[in-house]
Amino acid sequence: MATYGISGTVGPTLVAALAAWVSPATAALTLAAGCFIAAAVIRFLPYAPAPGKAADVPRPLRTLTGILASGPLRRTLYLTVTVAFSVAALPIAAVAGTPALGVSASAAGLLTAAYGLGNLAGSAGVMIRPSRAEADRLTTRLAATVGATLLLTILAPSFPLALAAYAATGIANAYFFAATLAARNEYAPDNTRGQIFVWVGALKITAGSAGTAAAGALIGTSLLLPLLLATGLTLTATLLSSAERHHRRRGPHPDLPLPKAPRSDQTTRAPGTGRTGGRAST
Repeated sequence: MATYGISGTVGPTLVAALAAWVSPATAALTLAAGCFIAAAVIRFLPYAPAPGKAADVPRPLRTLTGILASGPLRRTLYLTVTVAFSVAALPIAAVAGTPALGVSASAAGLLTAAYGLGNLAGSAGVMIRPSRAEADRLTTRLAATVGATLLLTILAPSFPLALAAYAATGIANAYFFAATLAARNEYAPDNTRGQIFVWVGALKITAGSAGTAAAGALIGTSLLLPLLLATGLTLTATLLSSAERHHRRRGPHPDLPLPKAPRSDQTTRAPGTGRTGGRAST
């Protein structure tokens, strides 16, 4: 989790610095070289056999159907997508909102940097003290926290308070992301875990791109509209997940994780104990 936060913060900073000091081409070549180095280094990691046979891996449609059929995975999916869509509005809102804070548009870079540093700090916090709360409930609570910090970015009356609000959003999003990783790992069956990680990650990236595009289209209408929409969507998704869980718990068929394939190492794990310090993915 910490390495994900470091790469998400240091990477863009390094590219921006190289583009300014040398040239954009040098920055692009540095990124390409980093990929080659990572590909070589990863070959030194110990080999881990797949948890199931290749024939047992479900097709994409079956994987998506399985996600939607499992309450915890379904809630993880739409909370992940909603939060990714919402926080993607922050860079657009930062550029457009700086005049109202009494600073120049170039100060928007400080706001986005504050968000990135907050994300890095949150990632380190997860590594130092991972949460042991139930992953399904934790994702809902942390998504609500992200929504609350987005609201703070709207209400911030001054530039220093806006910096603090952006940093708080980065911290909250780092903890939320770690909780979604724990939920995917906790509730996904062994033979579909890889596919579920990939599908949720791909939809998250798509939602982030859509959020940036939507913010860019709406910012001309109102400076606050993108962040208001982001906050409203995030808080609505958290209320929906909470209401859904409460309804299922009281109904005759409560949500259960998808059936898991037998583990090759025969280890057991206490149900409902997701740790947010697990391996990072998109």
